Amino acid sequence: MRYRMVIIALVLVIIIPPTTIWAMEKLSLREAIEMAMKGNPEIRAFTWSVRAHEEDINIARAHWYPKLIMEERFLRTDNPTYSFMAKLNQERFTQADFAIDALNNPEPVSDFQTSFRFEQPLYAPQISIRIDMAEGTLKSRKLEFERKKEEVALKVVKAYLNIQKAKAYVAISRKAVEDAKEHKRLAMLRYENGLGLYSDLLRAEVALKDAERKLTSSETSLSIARKALGLLLGSTEPFDAGQESPPFSLDSIDVYLSATKQRTDLLSLKRKEQIASRAVDLEKTALLPQIGLGGSYQINDHRRPLGAEGGSYMISAFLRWNFFDATTSAKIRKARAAVKEVREYRKGLEKEIAFRVHEAYEKVMEKKKEIELARASLKEAEEALRLVEKRYENSLSPMVDLLDTQVMLDTARAKLVDAENSYIASLAELYYQSGILMKMISQF
Repeated sequence: MRYRMVIIALVLVIIIPPTTIWAMEKLSLREAIEMAMKGNPEIRAFTWSVRAHEEDINIARAHWYPKLIMEERFLRTDNPTYSFMAKLNQERFTQADFAIDALNNPEPVSDFQTSFRFEQPLYAPQISIRIDMAEGTLKSRKLEFERKKEEVALKVVKAYLNIQKAKAYVAISRKAVEDAKEHKRLAMLRYENGLGLYSDLLRAEVALKDAERKLTSSETSLSIARKALGLLLGSTEPFDAGQESPPFSLDSIDVYLSATKQRTDLLSLKRKEQIASRAVDLEKTALLPQIGLGGSYQINDHRRPLGAEGGSYMISAFLRWNFFDATTSAKIRKARAAVKEVREYRKGLEKEIAFRVHEAYEKVMEKKKEIELARASLKEAEEALRLVEKRYENSLSPMVDLLDTQVMLDTARAKLVDAENSYIASLAELYYQSGILMKMISQF
């Protein structure tokens, strides 16, 4: 008996689709956004971009550390000068090597030279400026990351609302099918009692088939909307949305215009303007001296690498000063032009943000008015259908009037759903343009 139950369970797992065994996960809007902040591909890619800019700071700071270089060279020569130096470095020089003939015509000499060198900057203004620029760039990138989060959050909100709208369309389509079946029943009843035409029955049948077709289309749209949400969350599986509506509220436009001053992409551009100004200072450092220490330790051998027949060291201090470079002035002018370029982009963005906020606010007001009109239209359509149904039952209206009124009611229902959904979406767009979308979401 036990084995039979196991076999039956295995057969059910194989035959029944997974979607009927495991319920689709239903998320609240906040849960969906939290998942997107962790799994969305754009967010994950941006995270690594920020990590890369963090390493730019380490790269800039590393220029303060000493540079250590190890080098191995091999030389074989009968050049008098190099032969003389090679033997001295190998500490094999003898009295016989002072002979004139040996100096003028030396035997070929081999030399394995191993050297360890270091250089330590003490005063290099460009290093400090590069560190400042790298830190500024990281802060700018983090601000852009916050804006990217808001962008992804807006996409999630719209995808979430699309699921809710698609579910509402499915409900409307099912109600339309029920209504079409009732109309067919009335037409059949009138036809069987000799009070109606067979053509009315056919019209009712066609209307029922069309309602069923729209139901199938609505269900397909819902399935696609669920998968679209899953894609935004970084998953290949579909996710369902809850029925609750986001508690977005509307304030005066001044509230949103004031909030734009802290929009992260605008703050990022201001940071880039500061970085561009530091780039001017960086080019100017080409006219300043650099001070540092250097040194080396060298061993030489005529038989093998890393041999140490002779050894020597050198310690030095250096000052480098580029008194004249014809390109420096042009580079400084170029850097200043870049500052003005970023400044103009920033001014343009400020103007565009103000325009986008006004545009989004007007859209919200438009959608709010559409909801009022859609509710009134639905109420009138429901009353019209009720009256036409009574007239049809009493042979005072033809079937075509009943079907036309039903289409009008279905359209009114759909328009109300679309208006309510569009209103919430327009509020989310207003929050996004103001830079407060994540703040509003965190409050519920």
